[in-house]
Parts: sequence; C-alpha cells; structure tokens
Amino acid sequence: MSYQRVLPLNPAGTSEINDRVGIVKDGSRVAYYAYGVALFVHDANDKVGRRVAIQQLLELKVATKEDVSKTLGMTTTTLYRQQQRMKADGIGGLVEMKRGPHGAHKLTGEKLIQSQQLTGEGCSNREIARRVGVSEGTIRHAFRKGWLNHPAKKAEKKGELTGPRDRSEVDCRCPGGVAVKRDRERVLAMNGLLPEAPPSFHGSEGVNGAGVLIALPMLCQEGLIEVGEKVYASLKNGFYGLRHLLLVLAFMALLRIKTVEQLGKNSPGEFGLILGLDRAPEVKTVRRKLHELASRNQACELSRTLAKRWMEADPDSIGILYVDGHVRPYNGKHKLAKNWIGRRHLCAPGTLDTWVNDIHAQPLFVVTAEANEKLLFTLQNKIMPEIRTLVGKDRRITLCFDREAWSPKFFQQMFNAGFDTITYRKGKREAWPEEDFHIIRTMIDGRHVEYRLAEKEIEVISGFKMREVRRLCASGHQTAVLTTRRDIPIGVLAYRMFDRWSQENFFKYMREHYGLDHLCENGIEQIRPDYLLPNPVRKKMQKELAELKEQLQKSEREYGRKIYSPSSSQGPKKGDLSPDQLASRITSLRSKIKILRPEILKTPKKVKISDIPALERVVRLRYEMKHLIDTVKIVAYRAESDIYRMITPFYTRSEEEGRALVRKILASTADIIPNQEDHTLRVRYHTLATPRDNMALAQLCETMNHLVCVYPGTDLRLVFEPPPIIQ
Repeated sequence: MSYQRVLPLNPAGTSEINDRVGIVKDGSRVAYYAYGVALFVHDANDKVGRRVAIQQLLELKVATKEDVSKTLGMTTTTLYRQQQRMKADGIGGLVEMKRGPHGAHKLTGEKLIQSQQLTGEGCSNREIARRVGVSEGTIRHAFRKGWLNHPAKKAEKKGELTGPRDRSEVDCRCPGGVAVKRDRERVLAMNGLLPEAPPSFHGSEGVNGAGVLIALPMLCQEGLIEVGEKVYASLKNGFYGLRHLLLVLAFMALLRIKTVEQLGKNSPGEFGLILGLDRAPEVKTVRRKLHELASRNQACELSRTLAKRWMEADPDSIGILYVDGHVRPYNGKHKLAKNWIGRRHLCAPGTLDTWVNDIHAQPLFVVTAEANEKLLFTLQNKIMPEIRTLVGKDRRITLCFDREAWSPKFFQQMFNAGFDTITYRKGKREAWPEEDFHIIRTMIDGRHVEYRLAEKEIEVISGFKMREVRRLCASGHQTAVLTTRRDIPIGVLAYRMFDRWSQENFFKYMREHYGLDHLCENGIEQIRPDYLLPNPVRKKMQKELAELKEQLQKSEREYGRKIYSPSSSQGPKKGDLSPDQLASRITSLRSKIKILRPEILKTPKKVKISDIPALERVVRLRYEMKHLIDTVKIVAYRAESDIYRMITPFYTRSEEEGRALVRKILASTADIIPNQEDHTLRVRYHTLATPRDNMALAQLCETMNHLVCVYPGTDLRLVFEPPPIIQ
C-alpha cells in the first residue's frame, strides 16, 4: 500500500482544524480553506455565515465534529443540533429567532392556573404535562423559574435540609450505635424476617462524598447490579442485601477506599446517606457478606457474564485484545510461588494475574495462576478457551502480547485455532537496509502518528510464514513486530503494537488508585496435588553447580596471577594458597562439576506438588473473594472511564487532567434532596476548585440527566444539578 502526505497548500497564518482544513482570519473576514482551495468566506461578526460554513465542512466530510469542537470551542452536541435544524429547515434553521419577552409563553392564563391546581393535587410532572397539553420539559422549566410552586419545594429550604453538624449530633446520640436509626427494621433483620432494608432518602445538605452518585448510572449501565443479581440472586435475610454490598464495594473503589478495613475510618452515617440507609455496614459485616458470596464459588461466573455483556455491547472493541501479566507481591508468612516482578527487578513471592484488556485498554477479565505459570501456558490453557467461550467459535480474535510468550510453533497453533497474533520478535537478527524504511503518517483514535517502517514476509518455522514489520528509531535501533494479520495497514499495526503500553499504564493506575496490590484476605488454600512445579531438588543442584563454577573461575584467575604475574615484594598473605594447592583445588572443582552436570540432566525439571516434601510445598492465597473484589473494581474503573470520555469533548485539558477532574467530582460534596411527589432524587453539587471545573461538571450533569437512571431499589430518578456558573 502506498502513502502520500497531503501537501501544505493553505495560506500562511492558517489555523488548522485538521490536516485538510484551515481557517484564515483577515481583519473583518473569515475564510475557510480545504486542500489549499477557498471554500467559504463570511464577515467576522456573521454568526449565521459561520454556522453555514461549519455545517458545509461537515457535509463535505473534510472535517469531523470532534475536529471542529476542539478548534472552535463548540460542543459536539451544539453541532449536532445545528445539523439537524439545517436538514429540517435549510439555512433558515440556523438563524436565531428574535427573543421575545422574558416570561412564560406556553404556560399562560388558564393553562398556568390548571397546572398549579394539578400540582396541589400531587400529580407528577408527566401527568400535569399530559393534562395541560404541553411538554414535560415546559413544566420543569416553570418550576425552575418559579411560575409554578410545588408543595414539595418546602423541603428544599435550608431549614428543612439537615446539615452535617446536625446529623453528627443525632448520629452520636443513637442508643443502638452511631447512626443506627432504623431500629424496627434491624430487629426484623435480626430475626431473619427482612430480606434487605429498602433505600430511604432524606433531605441532607453537604454530604461528603455524595458526588460519587454521578457514577451510579454508569455502574448500572455496565451491569453491576443486574448481572450481580442474576448470578448471586440474593444474600441471606438481613439488613444489608446484595445490592447494598455491591454498591458499597463499587463506591469504595471510586472514592479510593482501598481496603475493607479503611471503611471504618469514614463516617458511617455520611456513607449511609449515599446508600439510602441510616449508616454504612461495619467492617465485620462486609467481611461476613463477602465470605457468604465467596462460599458460593460464583465469582468466575460473574466475571464471565459481565465480560460477555461488554463484548456484545461493543463488538469492535475486541478486535484486538491486549494480554499481559501482573504480579501482586506477597510479604506474609505463608510459602507462595515466586514470580518475576519487573518493576522491582527481582523474583519474589506473589500472586500472578493475567489481564485481558480490549483495544481501548479497558479491562474485560482477569485470570489468576495457581502458582507461577508462564504466559505461554496461560494463553494456551486459560485465556484462549475463555475467549472462545465468550465470543463463540466462528469469530477470529487478535491477541497482542510481549515476547514472553514467544513460540513460532504456538503461533501456528493459534492461527489454526482462529486466533491471530501481534507480538515482538525475539532473538538477534540482521538489520534491514535503511533504504527499505519509509515514513508513514496516519491518524488513529484521533492521534497523528508518524513512523519509519518497513515490512517483509518471513518463514518463522517450516511451512508457516508471518508478516514482519520493523520500525527504525532515531538511534538506529530496529524494533521488529510479527503478526499473522495481513489485512491491517502497516501504520495501524505498528500503532496497535506500541499502544500495548496503555495496558502497563492501566496497571500503574490501578495500583495507585484502586489498591490492586492490596490483599483482600490472608487465608490460603492448597494447590491441586497433580499441579506441576519446578523441581526443588534440581534447583538446589543448579545452585550448587553455579557456586562451583564461580569458585572454579576464581581459583583459575588466582592461579594465573601467581604463575604469570611478578612476585609481590610483600610476600604471601595469610591464608593464600600456593600454586600447587590451587592446581589441586582446580582439579577437584572440575571433577565435581563433571559429576554434577549429568545428575542435573537426569533430574526432571518439574514434579507434581504431591511429590514435594511438605515443608517445601507452596500454597496459594484464597482465590474466590479476591476475584470477586477484582471484578467489582473492573466495573468501577470502566464506569470512571465512561465518565472520563463524557467530559473529553468539553474539557480542553482532558488528556492531561481529565481523570484527575473525574476523581475530584466523585469525591466532591453534594446535597441529597428526595422528592416523592415527582419521584426524583436530586444530587445538588457544591462548587469545585475552578470555574472551568464547574463548567465541565455542568455539561456532565446535563449528559447524565438524559440517561434517566433510577436509584436501584427505589422509583426515584436521579437528577444531577451543578453549582451555579457565573458567565
């Protein structure tokens, strides 16, 4: 495939929308150029002309909404609405109508009186709109403007919303314990007569951490509650049910409460307000509920069902899957198998997890090794069968991994089994001539990338060829990538391979913010007896051989120094061996090495764990609870990523500060205002640190309100309100 760079034909001083379109501002005129050709011109103050020009650029497909949004500061929502108006009414649809008087023009006279009467009767907004003959948005607008007065609005007055200090005094005086107010339901729960306490909200002002509720629509969309109830059905009768436990774990992850024990450091009453309860569960209660779920051995089914849901919702995201291992270090008293920890540059006890992420580096599922399985073994025996179960037997899937799993024979087996490979080439190789490399420029995922690339078809084993793509770096180093995919353009292939570092960034983020390396519990379980482990006897013999070789080299160097170097004027030191003694020692060491080498070759490399002495056997940490909590953390991370993508179009520094802003929003303070009359639960945010943060929060709230999420276990629709924005 040939590539040709677009020539920069636009005039000097052009502000680029993308590599095809630019804008030139010359005093009172604005001109739009595409490929060096002037397309549109309008006066600088002509708003309609500006809208027409932008819409024409979109219709000609020389620019996208995202390009225009980043360059001209217009949201993609605004561009979409203008596009729809132009399709419906032509250019006239882009002309602003003359603003009329500031007052009601739909709800006037008898309609306004009738609406107020229906409001007094307790009708919902939807019912009022249906009877009066207007839209529901018109009724909500009338309430905001004060043209209609809702009886429930009294609950929003400052005196009716309990503040943090008042709640603190009430919580500490509860006779049943801090914040224990729902005594009747707790008595029923103690006697096994309550399946779970229903959520009940009260008007509360300044709830710390209530900002996390903005992630609830995303948690529900990712399937946390729906799939959790499908897999586990319910917990035993008690005050806290399955929904409560799943939300507690998810909110803990999003609020950076990294362990269950850290939950006890937070105010139980304030956390309970977010759950719709009088207080959050105790640490021991959460532990007991987790053990109950772990005893059912359904964590793998939960993870599998969620992964299948995500794959079906976005089939394109699993075209390429990134696979890599992560070691969770262990410093306890039990004997665990040792694994190589790359970030520490040492081999230490730990739990080896192999993660599978989609093309956007979003996690799909994780597989935990029993001991220290290699990536090649995990791919062949666990990852590939699991993926085939999730996507079916007909679809081809591409797996991208590093050279740890290098095996041309395995690549051929993968290809025959319906899997393609993208990986680095292992081993020394001859450099290709520099004239074979060409500069490749392309745009992928909204990013401009440029590489110097070359490609060839090579035979990795007899009868099996793969495509090799090399990148020439500025230092002269050539990075080789091998793949069985021949349909991917060379630039895209290189980008996807090098983008594997996004998974490393995912591990780093999860360790820092989600406590990925924290132990869920200290319990252990035995590894199955037929599991093969490296033979400890052979390892001891290899260690002994290495020590003998080191002693031999040291003795030979000392012997050579004494024979060929001039004699020292100081004479021999105490403990020094004479040349004859050194010669005798060298002979003895060589004899021992000669005897030991055949013995090592005769000793099997691996043995069953049942054949290893009891004191040397390794164990594994309990798997079920860890896998359950990891799965909830995956859902929480995906929900956070959804919010991050929502704020990207209207937050200019989203790539650098987007996730930091999301964390601030989730941990922010908000008022919780239930309204049983119109079945809403308002989450009214307090101000963030800067005006631009507030503006981003306002856009996010507007987007979330369109999703129409009902708080689980209630009929209350979540409505998010940002802090006031001063223009």
